[in-house]
Amino acid sequence: MKKIIEKKIMSTLEIYFLKIYNTSYLHNSYKKKSKHFTIIISAYEFNNLSLFHQHNIIYKIFYNDIPQKIYSIQLHTYSINQWNQIKNKPLSLIPCIHKQKTKKSLILTK
Repeated sequence: MKKIIEKKIMSTLEIYFLKIYNTSYLHNSYKKKSKHFTIIISAYEFNNLSLFHQHNIIYKIFYNDIPQKIYSIQLHTYSINQWNQIKNKPLSLIPCIHKQKTKKSLILTK
């Protein structure tokens, strides 16, 4: 599914940076094979758009895949300028609140 996500995004947007993580193992439903993904993306189309509109673009791409093929997507979207300001800083991913055993956050590498 990760490759499909990448292909759909790459065919729709002009990408500056893209990294996709399968984070299903951080959720209780991991054994049920539900698909949880974190997407870190910087695209030229995001320039001068609000965070809401950036996310809206991504959700439109996967409209037909949620929740059948993709259970959840955690988005980190950035314009080119925003990305250049934060690209060397680690991102913390907070695990699913339903999985109480996992207390630490995951540091995503870019």
